[in-house]
This record gives sequence, C-alpha cells and structure tokens, in this order.
Amino acid sequence: MGAGRPYYHEFAWAYDLLQTDPVAPRIDFIQLVLRRHGIAANSTVLDAGCGTGRYAVELAQRGYQVWGVDRSPDLIAIAHDRALAVASSLKLMVSDLLAISFARPFDAILCRGVLNDFVEESDRSAIFHQFALWLQPDGILIFDVREWARTVERYEKNSTHEQTIPLPDGTLRFHSETALDRWSRQLRIREGFELHRAGAQTSSMNDFVMGCWTSDEIRARLFAAGFSQSEAYWNYGESDRTWSDRLVIVARKRRGLPDST
Repeated sequence: MGAGRPYYHEFAWAYDLLQTDPVAPRIDFIQLVLRRHGIAANSTVLDAGCGTGRYAVELAQRGYQVWGVDRSPDLIAIAHDRALAVASSLKLMVSDLLAISFARPFDAILCRGVLNDFVEESDRSAIFHQFALWLQPDGILIFDVREWARTVERYEKNSTHEQTIPLPDGTLRFHSETALDRWSRQLRIREGFELHRAGAQTSSMNDFVMGCWTSDEIRARLFAAGFSQSEAYWNYGESDRTWSDRLVIVARKRRGLPDST
C-alpha cells in the first residue's frame, strides 16, 4: 500500500472503522474461484498488500496457509493483533512488494486494492513479473483494480466522500475529494482526518495519486509477465453500485515460467 498516506500510518488505527465493507461474502467468492481452479483449503496463499489482515485472517480461518505482506508496519501490527485474537497461524511480513522474495512459490495470490497505488509505468509492469515469480506453474492470481471508464462515471456523479465515526472519547471525521486526470487516467485525491478526542483536536491533510487501469492494459501486462487471463468480474460479484468501478481479474500463470525458487 502507499507509503505516505496517514490512512496507512498515524491513522492506521481508524482503517477498519472507515473500511466497513463485509469481508465474508467476498471471501466466499474468492474461495469459490480458487476451488474452481483446483486450489483447495490447505493450499498456500499470499495476500499481497494485506493491510490490517481482514482478508488474510478470514482465509486462514478457512484452512488456507496464508502469508500477508504490507509495506506499512502500522497496518501489519493491527493484522498481527487480529491474527492473535483468533489464534490464526497467519504469517505476516513488512516489505515493499517490488523488493520482497520468497523461498517457496505459492499456489495462489490475492491482491486487493493495491495495484492502483502503482502509478509509474515501470512499477505497473514489474509487479506482474513479481506475481509470476511468486507463483507455482498454473498458480492462480486474483486481483482488483479501478477500471477507468467506470471510475470516471462514478466520480462525475460524486467526487466527495465524508464519514463521521463516533469514538468512545470523541469523534473522527474523514473527508476526501477526488479529481479526474483524464490525460493520465489518474485520480488526484486530497483526503483529510480531523480527530476530536478528550477535548483536543488534531488534523491531517494529504494529497496523493492513484492510477486507474483499462482492460487492454491489464491484458497486455498479464501476457508480458506470463499469465493467461481466465475470468473477469465486477466487484466480487456483488451488486453494490458504490464500488462498481472495481474490476476483479482471475489469471493463471503459464507453464514453463520460472518461480521464486
């Protein structure tokens, strides 16, 4: 996940208060896809960009051998506490996805909400080559991205987002404003946190960029990295239009490619 966002660092404690989408139905969907491709429980799964571990812990509880990686130590600390609370055998690491390597390849990789943070052309290519190195031959990659056309449709209707979260000793207000950069297919986002707690107020404002994707770009980068795209879905099969710009791709690593060993 992005290195500088307060969302991932000083306000990491609020991440799960602001991200309230239900995990279990999406894991139901992911598990169905894995089974259809021969990836059964007890298989090895990497959650690349695991954040606070919501999806990684759920997969581990369903019998998968799960590794979670994120570059934010604050988010990983929350994931660690979550895993301890349910006695999960989840393995967690702090690392940059473009730099890490593994001793053994995985049967499957899940990458949720992370690839939009890759905005440089070299990084957008490199991450798929990393995925290929980390997977067994015929291994399965499941990832989601913001699809450009639907993202434009979404933010033309409403470019602002606000949430107010009551706390035991105060209130957290979150606000974001998104501008579309049509030339680069990027989102230029300003987000702010305002915390009222125990009679004191603190605030944080941050500007950052996200890079959207097109179906043509995804196919090209998958092919170049040695993948065959097999399936595409909107928003993990859910009908919720709030997140309808999330394109979910399932791809298989072609045989004959090297792995991390």
